[in-house]
Amino acid sequence: MTNEIIIKSIASNRVRLKSDIFSTKTNIQLIEKEFEDLFTSFRDNIACKSIVFTYSLNVTFDEIFEKLNRLFNISVSIPASNALCEQSSCSNCNLKKHDEKSWKRKIFEFVLLSGYAIYIFVSENILGLTIAATPFSLVGIISLIAAIPLLKESYEDIKQKKFTLHTFMSSTLLLAVFFGEATAAFEIIYILRGGMLLEEYIANKSREEIQNLVELDVKKVYILNDGVEIEIDIEELKQNDTLVCRSGEKIPVDGVIIDGSAEINEAIINGRSEPDFKQKDDEVFAGTVCERGRIFINVIALGNETYISRTMREVEFSLMQKSPSELEADRLANKLLKLGTLLTVGTFFLTGSFTAAFSTMIVMSCPCATVLAASTAISGGIANGAKQGILIKGGEALESVGKSEVFCFDKTGTLTTGKPVINDILTFDDIDEKTLLSYAAMAEYRNSHPIANSIVKYAKEKNIEIRQDVLSEIIPGFGVKSNIDGKRVLIGNKALLTRFKVSIKEHKHEVTTLLNSGKTVVLVALEDKLLGLLSFSHEVRPGTKEMIEDLRSRGVKHIALLTGDEVKVANAFALDFGFDSVFANQTPQGKADAINELKNRYNGVVMVGDGVNDTYAMSKADVAISFAAGGSEAAIAVSDIAITHSHPEDVVNLYDLSKKSLNVVNQNYYIGTGTNLIGVALSALGRLTPVGAGLIHIGHTVGIMANSSRLAIDNNS
Repeated sequence: MTNEIIIKSIASNRVRLKSDIFSTKTNIQLIEKEFEDLFTSFRDNIACKSIVFTYSLNVTFDEIFEKLNRLFNISVSIPASNALCEQSSCSNCNLKKHDEKSWKRKIFEFVLLSGYAIYIFVSENILGLTIAATPFSLVGIISLIAAIPLLKESYEDIKQKKFTLHTFMSSTLLLAVFFGEATAAFEIIYILRGGMLLEEYIANKSREEIQNLVELDVKKVYILNDGVEIEIDIEELKQNDTLVCRSGEKIPVDGVIIDGSAEINEAIINGRSEPDFKQKDDEVFAGTVCERGRIFINVIALGNETYISRTMREVEFSLMQKSPSELEADRLANKLLKLGTLLTVGTFFLTGSFTAAFSTMIVMSCPCATVLAASTAISGGIANGAKQGILIKGGEALESVGKSEVFCFDKTGTLTTGKPVINDILTFDDIDEKTLLSYAAMAEYRNSHPIANSIVKYAKEKNIEIRQDVLSEIIPGFGVKSNIDGKRVLIGNKALLTRFKVSIKEHKHEVTTLLNSGKTVVLVALEDKLLGLLSFSHEVRPGTKEMIEDLRSRGVKHIALLTGDEVKVANAFALDFGFDSVFANQTPQGKADAINELKNRYNGVVMVGDGVNDTYAMSKADVAISFAAGGSEAAIAVSDIAITHSHPEDVVNLYDLSKKSLNVVNQNYYIGTGTNLIGVALSALGRLTPVGAGLIHIGHTVGIMANSSRLAIDNNS
């Protein structure tokens, strides 16, 4: 027997497959064992009968399928040759690429439909004219043409032997047109076309933002060839080439430093605002910036194989997966479809009246009550949020916030501004604070490092005179060496003073205490004598502690800190602000794993972040919230909700707004369901015409919108 395998997606060396083969734990375990040496990562989803894996670069796609064939005797429903993407193509084959011509055509078609909808409204409601609604009337022909996209989707469902909303709606709309209710059919089709257009726009916009992120703006690079640096186009760069990167340049590849050293800004990877010092044998990543220094890099990965590109592919893949609530909604919709069909058929057999049955079909087929109950309430909540600078991208996100038991926060850039501020100034051996700051500010005056800027700014605020003629040598990864009035001044870390044989033994306790409290320590030495030290921490956004306390008082069960900071720094911060757990020194993958771990223990996880390094974790969370002020475009694009002012108290405001919106949603369900039940009962009794069925929708629409409008104008949300 041949087993069919469907290639759902493939991007370079990453593949997603679906088959009945993957529905048993025995087969999954066999695959893990047999492909242990070939796969670099592997994930299964038995419930969906699918597996996702990446494989080594020295293995071909065909070799994997040949081995799968030996194990299971497979047939591939999509030929491998047709499924493979080019290196520069899409990151997931099952996503449709945005077609600019097609998009413009759809916009043009919707504008025409809008014009005709206005014509019908004016004719019937203002001029009092009667619009012919027969199958061969103008409105009937336009309705059939406008319904083509929906009919296509229905046809695909029928081919796969599925009975879906598209199937039911298509049947209803066709019957409505051919039995003289073309105007009602047109109104429903018009609303559906608008919804489909909006959905496509949002999907394409998000995909473009992610694609723009991984496209580096580097066009030319330098490689080392026989000891000579040669400029080439980046397209000519190959694995194992030696890339040369200098101060101010963006690194376009993943690789290992084989010579040189530099301070590298890796905020895109780890979220840290301060650059990391890198030297021989250290790894570097595409998208990071060489702020100071020169390094020679052995190229390991480029293009779609870089760490940031792989991370973005994972983000995009995660965004395609339906959440548990969406799956539950699908199951509920399926039940309602069956109920609608049953009631329609039952009405016909009980009454013998096609008109009564048709009225029931119109009541049950158009999901206005269910959709409006949530959508208008959520729209009111979204409008209220916008007034407060909280931009909510969808109804499910707003609903889910109030149901979530866990809130996770990134630290740097989210709860802190990323700006280092001076916390402590310690002086030794009768040196006064002003003298210490004067030496530090003069030495750091021309340094662009964030800590140097903070020292200079603080000295100016204290009205300390700063000479600008002082020459300083910046030593990447250590600090600054300067000459002031013929004397050597050192400003930097312990390693800098050790390098120049300046002892800090007498004050080791003070230094260790500050480091253990999570602060950054900068030492100041004159010649061979330690004058004192400055300690720094990142500026915390006002209201952070109050936000955590308010969330806990409202019933949030667990509040976690997810950060790329070192363990001591993260633990000290978490202790000060009352977090329930802390995940320190985390990569983007580590943060995503932490989200998954919390999802296994709690119902509903919210992730709040601001940087590219947070996007993978945000895509794994039930709700992703970005702090947009100063945040990365990628985080904003991936997030479900963007808090524009980055005020911590807005997270609490959002939680309250979500709870109030959910209450209004429930009230609207009673209104919508009640009117639909009345409509079905009247139809069964022969008291409701198809036009009356349409009036039922208008009636509950007005009631629902009036109820939801309270949210939009509520200033206390």
